[in-house]
Amino acid sequence: MTQARYFNAAAAAGAGSKYLDENGEPRFLEQVKLFLSRAAKKTDIPPDYYKHIESCKSVVRFNIPLRMDNGSIRTIPCYR
Repeated sequence: MTQARYFNAAAAAGAGSKYLDENGEPRFLEQVKLFLSRAAKKTDIPPDYYKHIESCKSVVRFNIPLRMDNGSIRTIPCYR
């Protein structure tokens, strides 16, 4: 079972659809929080460091246009 499927099951049980995108998958920030939580359980990160990292409540999304080798322009979505 993938992490996204686990998240979907939790959302279906009442966690709320505001954390899911139009495909029923976790939004970017929710996915990052899931990975952070899993990684923190496998490390010795101090709890105060974890709380500081976890406190992020926003994501910046932007698109970068790239000129490909064949001359075409491709827009790449980016997140920070």
